[in-house]
Amino acid sequence: MRRSMVSLIVGVVFAMVAVVLMYNYIQSSLQGQAVVQAPAVDLGTVVVAAKDLPFGAPIERLALKTVPWPKTSVPPDGFATIDEIFAGATTPGDRIAVVGIAHDEPITKGKVSGFGGRPTLSRQVENNMRAISIRVDDVVGVAGFVLPGDHVDIMLTRKMGNDLLNEVILQSVTILGINQNADQKADQPIVGRTATVEVTPEQAQKLVLAQSAGSLSLALRSVETAGLIETRPITEADLGTQKRAPAPVRPPPPPPPVIVARPAPPPIPTVRVRYADSVVEKPVRP
Repeated sequence: MRRSMVSLIVGVVFAMVAVVLMYNYIQSSLQGQAVVQAPAVDLGTVVVAAKDLPFGAPIERLALKTVPWPKTSVPPDGFATIDEIFAGATTPGDRIAVVGIAHDEPITKGKVSGFGGRPTLSRQVENNMRAISIRVDDVVGVAGFVLPGDHVDIMLTRKMGNDLLNEVILQSVTILGINQNADQKADQPIVGRTATVEVTPEQAQKLVLAQSAGSLSLALRSVETAGLIETRPITEADLGTQKRAPAPVRPPPPPPPVIVARPAPPPIPTVRVRYADSVVEKPVRP
């Protein structure tokens, strides 16, 4: 009994020693491994927008900030310091955003006035498109809720004979600006007198002609409505519940008169009279 107890104690001691030795071996192995470190990135600084800067907004120092940026991906026309942006500026409004700049977007020379860029509307017009302005008011312009960047349908109301006719002449037209506001991030209603739209050259000709032919109205489209929809002209007869009277049917023209030819007169009877050396045929009178 005593020998068994001694054997058990010796076994437990050896087991504990084996665990300690194994733990020390594993720790020494991990410490001996070479630790692979990530290569150091050479950083520089880039000026970015501290907030959203809409098209045409004056750029102030408080609207900018510098952030670390990998030198290998620094924009070639970017700015390393805020002072570089305002170098040569004489008034606080000398630097204007010529395009919309998002928050934390790097500032480049092509996005700021004073370095060859101007806040012109032509920068927002797509290639092969045209910008044209049409007259609007608080009613035509959907009470001012049509904003730059929205899509609208343009309707024409004109006189057609003794009836008024309304038809959709253009669909899904992009609004570039209301009055002199071309900020597509505007979120407040704008009651304007003019709306500048983006159309093709042919559509621009239609709008110029339509403004002289009648009055134009804008219909705001849903952001989920894409493509063209089928429409038809609407007249005053379509305003009521009564159906429009059918157009009078003209009677067919009368057939042309039939010309009956007179029968040829019967031949006149004749008699032959023989003379000494000739024969003469003479008519017989009744």
